[in-house]
Amino acid sequence: MSGDLKPVYLDYNATTPIASEVQAAIIENLDNWGNPSSSYAIGKRAKSAVDKARSQIAEMLDAQAVDIIFTSGGTESNHLAITSAINKYRESNTNTLPHIVTTNVEHPAITQPLRHYEEQNMCNVTYVPVVKGTGRVNVTAVLDSLQPRTCMVTIMLANNETGILQPVQQIFSEIRKLNLTRSEKILLHTDAAQVIGKLKVSAGELQADMITIVGHKFYGPRIGALYCRNPQNIIRPMFFGGNQERGFRSGTENVAMIAGLGAAAQLVTDNIDGYTKHLKNVRDYLRDGLMTRFQLVLNEEDPKLERGEVMWRYVDSHMLPNTLSVRFGGFSGNQLLAELSDTLQASTGAACHSGGSVSQILLNSWNWSEEGASQTVRLSVGRETRRSDIDRVLDGLAGLILGDEAVTLSRLKGRIVTNA
Repeated sequence: MSGDLKPVYLDYNATTPIASEVQAAIIENLDNWGNPSSSYAIGKRAKSAVDKARSQIAEMLDAQAVDIIFTSGGTESNHLAITSAINKYRESNTNTLPHIVTTNVEHPAITQPLRHYEEQNMCNVTYVPVVKGTGRVNVTAVLDSLQPRTCMVTIMLANNETGILQPVQQIFSEIRKLNLTRSEKILLHTDAAQVIGKLKVSAGELQADMITIVGHKFYGPRIGALYCRNPQNIIRPMFFGGNQERGFRSGTENVAMIAGLGAAAQLVTDNIDGYTKHLKNVRDYLRDGLMTRFQLVLNEEDPKLERGEVMWRYVDSHMLPNTLSVRFGGFSGNQLLAELSDTLQASTGAACHSGGSVSQILLNSWNWSEEGASQTVRLSVGRETRRSDIDRVLDGLAGLILGDEAVTLSRLKGRIVTNA
């Protein structure tokens, strides 16, 4: 590899660069330093910038601008959704604990606050397991977990590690029907961090009450927002003191970053079909290239992979268009990435999960042992990823794994394990 070539970045599920249009919006508004709550001219200009961004984000979601609340990021948005559901329930139910339903593959920004609130005896939580081998939660299993005191169902729209899309729309549609006859309405929340900017997300189609929006996942700044249908009926603020965001989130607005988030949303609104098509095209090129250079093992269970064999589990219609989670025989994921650090920048899972030796998300999603999960590398492509980048990565992988045996002809004639 030429010394002036940078490693190919394939970790777009972790974070994305800031788009040039977003940078321009941020820079332009760095001089827009007035307080949006002020009534004089410079404050009004700042408020206008915030209002514009709010409208841009709402348009991206086919929503109303009044339903967008700016936050510091996805973690805060998730916390605001959860605490609002808990506190809303407790206002009229003082003798019973609220109950929340989620899955066993959620992001730590959901699972850790839920476990904390359980420990504080503020709620009970049911963690519905996804179906092993599919990574998807069963709609009926979620519905069967509901209780009279269930106040919230929170299920991520797509998993950040596996790329699997969850049947959120189907689940929320069924619960909305149940809500017609329930005295305690169930609030419906989804963390859409991994899907916005990759596939079209419509608040109305999802039938969600709340949606978490994370700027740095779709080429925006590291702030976020929470969509909330009729927030005055749902939101119970965590912060007090300034009455900004109509009292839902106190704290002087970060005008430049909010403007940047709006610009990122506008890019999605204008280009989502093209983004989806490009991401899928490049991801499929990566998939096909792996099948060309290595032996693909097809197995629903947990075979021991030999050096030069690869394996993945996905159904294309249930996947993010940019993600491929791959097992490489003969290497741990960490070892593979360390050896290829000059060629490839990727991860074995979410950075937020670092510290553990094996991803629990992978163990919960697939029929794999800890060894199988440890061999997995998450490869996620982005808007600027080109086929030439994928070729470099494939050549690097082949050179490391196969050495002198590296070839570019099909190896699919080799061992293919099936359930038969």
